[in-house]
Amino acid sequence: MSKLSNSLWKIITFTIAIAITQLLMACGETEAELSPTPAATATPEVSDSVSGEAASDAASDAASGAPIRVGILTIDSAMSVHERYSPLLDYLSEATGRSFVLVPLTQETQFTEVAEGKLDFTLNNPLAAVQIRRLYDTEFLATHSRPKTGPEFSGLIVVGRDSEIQTLEDLRGRKGACVDFETAAAGCIFQIYHLQQRGIDPFVDFSDFVENKSQDNIVLGILNGSIDVGFIRTGQLEKMVAKGLIDSLDAVKILEPAEDGFLYSHTTDLYPEWPFAALKEADPDLVAKIREALLNIPADHPALAAAKLEGFVPAVDYGKIDSLIKTLKLKSWDAD
Repeated sequence: MSKLSNSLWKIITFTIAIAITQLLMACGETEAELSPTPAATATPEVSDSVSGEAASDAASDAASGAPIRVGILTIDSAMSVHERYSPLLDYLSEATGRSFVLVPLTQETQFTEVAEGKLDFTLNNPLAAVQIRRLYDTEFLATHSRPKTGPEFSGLIVVGRDSEIQTLEDLRGRKGACVDFETAAAGCIFQIYHLQQRGIDPFVDFSDFVENKSQDNIVLGILNGSIDVGFIRTGQLEKMVAKGLIDSLDAVKILEPAEDGFLYSHTTDLYPEWPFAALKEADPDLVAKIREALLNIPADHPALAAAKLEGFVPAVDYGKIDSLIKTLKLKSWDAD
């Protein structure tokens, strides 16, 4: 190779080496910008306030995308509660632009799910709902209103049609059953309170007093003679007739029915119906939207027919149940 060619080759090689070096330096600077050193991380160029707002916005966006969990007490079965209330949650989804998920609750989990922060809203019988409010400061948004009976219901004390039991006093020494000693409203507690106000304590004066989670089975137990007296809610007998479980409303006898003009014959005082409630941590804007949606649901909306409701009314006064809880010293009786 000639000296000129050799020199030219050296110049070209030197030029390429410089270009590669500059390219590597540029890449290093870019990498440093993308992956800051610990010192740079400790003193970011973006202010804390701006980064905090971004994090807050991100958290808000994540929260808005999460489904709203509504816990609903199961009376018959998880399938039944879904059939009855899924259309209502679909309606609330349309009204608020949020997705909702139904969480079936038992007499026990309706307390634990709230305590563990797993729910956003609840729909329970008034006794459990008031106790949850006393314990966890929930807010009642609206109250069930049922066709022909409105926002009230009651409890029955029933015996066999041909039973020799004629009055409440005749219940002493008998075997009775109810749904749950702590949280079943018209399926137990209303009747216990009613009897104790008249000097009869089922836990003391009955020969035996047991729980049976099914009101159907309580009535059937009376008919087959396994129990003498049962506690059920208003509308239960009509439902059993509709399902063909009993032939007529006269299959059992209601003891000392009240004379107050209420649609269904009953024994105890009237009490407010189920409330739709928001947990303390629920988003206030969403709470307001749900309250408005419940109170303004069209009367002919299929969600009401599915839930067997006439509609919702503004949350009524539940003070009568507060008094009952304190008198009987139930779960939340000493809560502030």
